[in-house]
Amino acid sequence: MAATTTNGVPSRRRRPHVLVLPLPSRGHLLPLLDFAHRLSTRHGVALTVAVTASDLPLLSAFLASTPLAAALPFHLPDASLPENSNHALLAVHLFGIRAPLLSWARSRPDDPPTVVVSDFFLGWAQLLADDLGVPRVVFYASGAFAVAALEQLWNGALPLDPKSSVVLDTLPGSPAFPYEHVPSVVRSYVAGDPDWEVALEGFRLNARAWGAVVNSFDEMEREFLEWLKRFFGHGRVWAVGPVADSGCRGEERLPEAEQLFSWLDTCPARSVVYVCFGSMYKPPPAQAAALGAALEASGARFVWAVGADAAVLPEGLEERTAARGRVVHGWAPQVEILRHAAVGAFLTHCGWNSTLEGVAAGVPLLAWPMKADQFIDARLVVDLRGAAVRVAEGAAAVPDAATLARALADAVDGAKCGDVRAKAGALAAAAAAAVEEGGSSRVAFESMAKELETACMSPSFG
Repeated sequence: MAATTTNGVPSRRRRPHVLVLPLPSRGHLLPLLDFAHRLSTRHGVALTVAVTASDLPLLSAFLASTPLAAALPFHLPDASLPENSNHALLAVHLFGIRAPLLSWARSRPDDPPTVVVSDFFLGWAQLLADDLGVPRVVFYASGAFAVAALEQLWNGALPLDPKSSVVLDTLPGSPAFPYEHVPSVVRSYVAGDPDWEVALEGFRLNARAWGAVVNSFDEMEREFLEWLKRFFGHGRVWAVGPVADSGCRGEERLPEAEQLFSWLDTCPARSVVYVCFGSMYKPPPAQAAALGAALEASGARFVWAVGADAAVLPEGLEERTAARGRVVHGWAPQVEILRHAAVGAFLTHCGWNSTLEGVAAGVPLLAWPMKADQFIDARLVVDLRGAAVRVAEGAAAVPDAATLARALADAVDGAKCGDVRAKAGALAAAAAAAVEEGGSSRVAFESMAKELETACMSPSFG
């Protein structure tokens, strides 16, 4: 077949080839890799993952388990950008790799990308897909409720009034949030600031994507998924989650983890509270002290993943609670911990990955949302689905230790948490069924793959 060209890229498609553009943040990168792994291994799709040199080690297990995947390392255009910079501003700086990516794609006439799949923070990837004449799929690492809220906010009047609550009047139920509970990326927007105006345009570009994939499942967020289909103006919105795949993440047990699981094996079923607020958690001293005091006073067994900063741990806590508690320093194998029979509750910041992992494990959540879209996630699991209990709010909150201790104790007392436990179990069953043969997420995934293959051969692309 003779090849024609569009924008300098041959239209002949020898095989599907997806250019994957993750946001360089572990919480965004890993779910997108899980999705890409599934797409490649189930449908024989070649992948090229553009990744920062610093994140390249995170791809080791993914590349080893995904034979048709390759990494395309790059350096951040602005090396002076702070490591913990706002994700939206990081995405703006990554706009600088658009031209090099376009040059790379045009240098491969026999095997150009046929699809661009990018994180939703990288809205500028739509312009790259336009340059290449290929469809773009936007991948949302957040839940559908949060995505719908963000879409209404980014496409509404900005900046918001800090003195007023925010009513999302186009969403199901017209949910209202105090200004402080609005996703922090929206509250950070500065009108007229050049970088923020580019960021805003990037988020709005997502509405032009050919399709959208959400790491969620119908039974958990059906009404918000339907809203997204109406917002995008087409049905190409697929909930394919939960996508977590430890096999392509290389989550091997370290000796410390082996000791932890040996201890968990000795604990009664559903008797342990797992505490983790994400890998970036660095609490104020007073907050850490209150949490430590609550764990100590609760009498409950616990596992507290404190992250790499050992300084957050109240002095002497490990020694005083050695008979019924364990502290994990550094990285914790969270999915495996949550799925252990001894774990009966999860005190979490309600980041979407953690929320979905807790839901999939059938563990009742103790919600302590702090920032980002966590207040929306908490609203979903506490108020709409009843699989969680709200115990605190805010990144600087210092809860009353005695009150929190009672909540921790009640969370592993079957007589006091039966209703929440039952609803958490029902959600877990729905999550498991969704990814099985014939389940909603499996059907959506296969539909997405088929429609994408057809779109790649359409005269309207390439």
